[in-house]
Formats: sequence, structure tokens, C-alpha cells
Amino acid sequence: MKSISCKNSSYKEVNMVQTLLTALTSYIGTTSDYFVVLLLVFGQYRGPKQTRSIIFGAYLGNALLVLIALLVAVLLKNIPESWLLGFLGIVPIVIGIRKYFSNDDETEEVKDKLAQDNNRNLISNMVIITIGACGADNLALYMPYFATANLVYLPAILLIFIAVLTIVIFLAKKLTDFKPVHTFFERFGDKIQVIIYIVLGLYVMFDAGTIQYLISLL
Repeated sequence: MKSISCKNSSYKEVNMVQTLLTALTSYIGTTSDYFVVLLLVFGQYRGPKQTRSIIFGAYLGNALLVLIALLVAVLLKNIPESWLLGFLGIVPIVIGIRKYFSNDDETEEVKDKLAQDNNRNLISNMVIITIGACGADNLALYMPYFATANLVYLPAILLIFIAVLTIVIFLAKKLTDFKPVHTFFERFGDKIQVIIYIVLGLYVMFDAGTIQYLISLL
């Protein structure tokens, strides 16, 4: 009995570590584009009050995306066969491949938005920019992750998201005028995202048992 108890405890610890590491990777995977967005916004608005509005809007916009993903994931968890949830992993894989071959430039959209703004409602503008520039990609990654994750660890997952976002905001503010950072993310940001999106998509499919189920049909 003691041996079984130890094995169960060990399994729970491994499961927790896997869940939290995947949460960390998921959020890092969505931040390269958003980091560039923050660099642009902080470069446009430099006053202390404006900085506070940008930061608050960034937290609020990201919180809304996480909330939407969580609500959808909770509904999806009612699906009786867990391996069906794994097909959600196809979404980030497709998004990642599309981003690699796409000529769309989210930073240009942000620049156009900033050019039209007149410094009023900066918080709401930052929320709109966050959702508009990163919403679809973030949801494509968050929904499969939350749908297959053990939500017992949700408080820890949310703390990881907040910590990563805080670091990203802090670095973006500090490195606003450091051109090599702009160049690096503009050149390699999409490539990094593609790798993370595909790996996480495959992880979701494997973790839900979808890949194993499909192999068993052969």
C-alpha cells in the first residue's frame, strides 16, 4: 500500500511539473509578437501616466484572452472521450505553419492604430491592440492547452502567466530604444513562434491520447 501511495504521489508531482512547464512554454510562445507590440507602444507614449495606462491595458487585454480561453476549455472538458480534445492541437500547428508562410505584419497594424490614436482612452486602445494583434494566435494556443490541462493547478498556471507577462512588459519598457532587440524579434520572432506552436500542438495531441488512439487504428 505504501508503495502504491508513493507511486501515486510521484505521478502527481510529474503531472504538475509537466502542466506548469507547458503553461510556461505556452505563454512564452505567444509573447514574441506581443513584445514587439509593446516596444512600439512604449516608444509612442513615454509619459508616466501613459506608461501606467499601457501596463494596465496590457494586463486587462491578456486577462480577457485567458478568461475566454478558460470558458471555452471548461465547456470542451464535457466531451466524453478525452482523445477527441487532442484534435484541438491541430489548431496551433496550423496557426504556426500559416504564420511562417504568411506575409501579414501585425506590427504594421499596430503602427497604423497608434498613428490614428490621439492619446485618449489609452487603456481601452491597449486592450484593443492586445486582442486585435495577438488574440487569434493566443486563443489558438490557450484553448487546447486549458482543455487538456489539469485545472487543479489553475492558480499556479495563472501565476506563471502573470509572471511572464510582467517580465515581458518590464523588458519592453526598458529596451524600447535598444534597436538590436527590435531587429532580433523582427527577424527571428516568427520562427521561434512556429517551433513552439507546432511542439505544443503535438504535445496537446499526445497528452490527450489522440496520437496513440490514431496509431491503434492502424
